[in-house]
Amino acid sequence: MNKEYIKNTLIKRGYSPAGAETASADLINIAEALKPLLERWLSDGTETDYESYGISIKGIMTKYGMKYPAALLSVDWVIRDPKTAIAVIKRGLR
Repeated sequence: MNKEYIKNTLIKRGYSPAGAETASADLINIAEALKPLLERWLSDGTETDYESYGISIKGIMTKYGMKYPAALLSVDWVIRDPKTAIAVIKRGLR
């Protein structure tokens, strides 16, 4: 898995080139626990749920209308900085 592969897959799935560039730069450095989920999504589109500190990928997707990669990055943030991320997510990602 490399940044260019991620970027190209995102573009194929509807992201703009600029959006895919930004997202791929973040996704390449995703937490180890989330890498298998990202790899599965990149290979076949499977959206596997994962929860950290009570915040789940599917919950974020449903509540905020995010696409899977964006929700993955939100949960990545929860893993890396739970205090800040949980507070922001719970008040509505404003």
